[in-house]
Amino acid sequence: MVRTRRRDYDDSEKMRVPCNFCESCKYSGSSYGCGSEEDQDNEAELLKEVLSLRNQIMRITGRDDDASFAELQALVSRLQDVKVIVKEKIKLIEDERLHQQKKEAEDENDVRTRRRVSVPCQVSTTSSKEKRQEKKQDEGALLLYMESRFETRKSESLQTKFDRLWLFNERMNGREMESITSYDELISFDNQISFALVCLRDQMSTPGREQFARQGKDV
Repeated sequence: MVRTRRRDYDDSEKMRVPCNFCESCKYSGSSYGCGSEEDQDNEAELLKEVLSLRNQIMRITGRDDDASFAELQALVSRLQDVKVIVKEKIKLIEDERLHQQKKEAEDENDVRTRRRVSVPCQVSTTSSKEKRQEKKQDEGALLLYMESRFETRKSESLQTKFDRLWLFNERMNGREMESITSYDELISFDNQISFALVCLRDQMSTPGREQFARQGKDV
């Protein structure tokens, strides 16, 4: 499939509503909410795109009750293919890290051998009380981080929301994968795919379970 690139907004063109497996239209460089009639029209169109992207993401993550069984099968197959790509990228980074760790360990052993330095075993003197305090501090820092991200997400502009949803939808469909370079981001994305697959498979089996439950009540 020939990939289309993101394009700047042209009010002479009509926005299309993309399907689950098509790339969304991408508008950038515009400022919305300035008050003019044209800007209000642009913002209304952008809002439609945001809602469309949300619907696509709900479907591909197994939260759309209107999807047919065939559509669910296609989504599962698509996500499995994307998961393979993500796993390969994760393995490449892990192999590079392992190679680097081995090299550093070998270099360190060489230095110790030349200097004949004996490194004594260090025993941790941290008390259980200090460990509990450190754990509480870590939990508090994580909670503050989550709150900060939550508030940032709530206050983001419509354009920022569109950009975020567009990128997530592209990645869930196996596109824009080259933009994921962080190991932590890859792990997080892999977990999101796994959760979506669980939801899709659960959705595929739910009607059968409901029918079985109804039959059990009739007995």
